[in-house]
Amino acid sequence: MGRKLAFLCGLITFMFSLVATPAEAGFLQQAEGDRVMLAEVQSYGDYELKPAFFQTLADKLAQLLSEQKVPLVYCDSADMTNENGRHSTGNASGTDETLSRIHMDAIVRGHQFNYGFAAAKLIRYADAVVGRKHFYDDAAVKVWREHPAQLYHLTPAVQEQAQQVAKQNGAKYLLFVNDKDVDVRLKHTMFATRTERETRGKKMKASLDYYIVNTETGNVYEGHCDNKKTAQMLNLAIVQTGKGMSVDEMLNQVMEAQANDVAKDFCQNGFPAVKS
Repeated sequence: MGRKLAFLCGLITFMFSLVATPAEAGFLQQAEGDRVMLAEVQSYGDYELKPAFFQTLADKLAQLLSEQKVPLVYCDSADMTNENGRHSTGNASGTDETLSRIHMDAIVRGHQFNYGFAAAKLIRYADAVVGRKHFYDDAAVKVWREHPAQLYHLTPAVQEQAQQVAKQNGAKYLLFVNDKDVDVRLKHTMFATRTERETRGKKMKASLDYYIVNTETGNVYEGHCDNKKTAQMLNLAIVQTGKGMSVDEMLNQVMEAQANDVAKDFCQNGFPAVKS
């Protein structure tokens, strides 16, 4: 009798779940349709870091977005840094090159593009798309930063390419990060990131932009994050570790701060803006 009762209760529970879950099923369908592909984490500025740092930033960002229940997918043919596509290496696939092109189009069509701080590849793309008459307008950028939810559009041909890539990977949105400016100064001297010496009395600045592309509409949200890490913040790490930090360790600190800023702005502002 007990077994029959347990079986009957289980059957009722199962049937109830079939009836009672349309809203939940709708939510799951919506989440699946709203998948975001973390397409490229790179630098199109005139300073660059070692690939390992872009991978660190991409990993931290992916982890934070996943913790916020953002439905992420990843490109089948490229890692999150798209190193081959960014540098057009001999190993770059067609998808790699397309992701780089979409990222550049989002940058040059955006609010902050500045020829003076762009990588050579981005400058060549901008020459073909917006022309040398384009100029960086401080006043316009100031207005935009007060109202950052102003969307703009990809070039139509590039939007079509974005749709194809997104569809191939089961996504609707593409997320790009341009870590365009990282400046590490050690006692007023700038060192390359390969420096291994421990240091004190340091200052660090990092600036990045990120772009969320709605591939169905072609709309783009542009976000911006600045991080300035001075001796006060870094001394805390010295207290914790009992020693000074190498430049690599300092960069890992700022990468973590950048990832947190992007994830927060993405969830609060960027994603809702391109979904509306």
